[in-house]
Amino acid sequence: MSSRRNALANIKTNGVQTANASLWLNKFLGEPNASDNDKKRKLIEGVINQKTISDTKDLYKEFFTRWEQTLKDYGVKETRKAQVRGRMVIGLGSESVLETSVTLHHTYGVPYIPGSALKGLARSFTKKMDGWTDEHSEIVFGNKKENDNKQDDNAFAGFITFFDALLIPNGQPFTKALHLDVLTVHHKEYYEDKPKPPADWDDPTPIPFLSATGTYLLALAGPTNWINPTLKLLELALKEEGIGAKTSSGYGRMEFKG
Repeated sequence: MSSRRNALANIKTNGVQTANASLWLNKFLGEPNASDNDKKRKLIEGVINQKTISDTKDLYKEFFTRWEQTLKDYGVKETRKAQVRGRMVIGLGSESVLETSVTLHHTYGVPYIPGSALKGLARSFTKKMDGWTDEHSEIVFGNKKENDNKQDDNAFAGFITFFDALLIPNGQPFTKALHLDVLTVHHKEYYEDKPKPPADWDDPTPIPFLSATGTYLLALAGPTNWINPTLKLLELALKEEGIGAKTSSGYGRMEFKG
């Protein structure tokens, strides 16, 4: 790993605007032993300055067109466009060269929403829906426990398949999909359980992270009579709860378009 970083550190990146943002974020540190927030900020700025989807003429657009056809071939009859109302961050706590991370498509380096995240959000929101029973939840989501490898003859998968929600090329009103954001730790030593009480003169520690905007294509497959209720459930969950990290601060709120 260190030899890779040393090699990449010598690459001149001025004017480079076509690198995969996912690889850039995870493999390119900019300078060896980068540890302070200024260098991390430069790394994130390098990611968001890569050529965005709105500027890409062929590769991702072609892939997205193939994806739409794949959904049709699979039998998906209902899709929805969901637009981020402010900012969204998926995968903030995932492994990264930084303290924070973001979920990006491995091949194309664009933000997307994993189907598992949509399914988890919808399932948790059923507790707030009047008339949505445990029986309804089992029909839609199944009764298998996540990460449970034990054999259970009574376990079954749900009737509804939640596909990954991909960023729609040229989604309006945003022209860039990734943005620089900052969260600030005001009392670092206190949070680290050191015997020092928080005080007004503590040095705040700004931590840069990536957030996303844009419009995403949501797709579900399954019995027709269960698709619309599930889409309505998902619409309300995205509007009222939000998806991803920092939802209590307003991140991840989305609304259906069209």
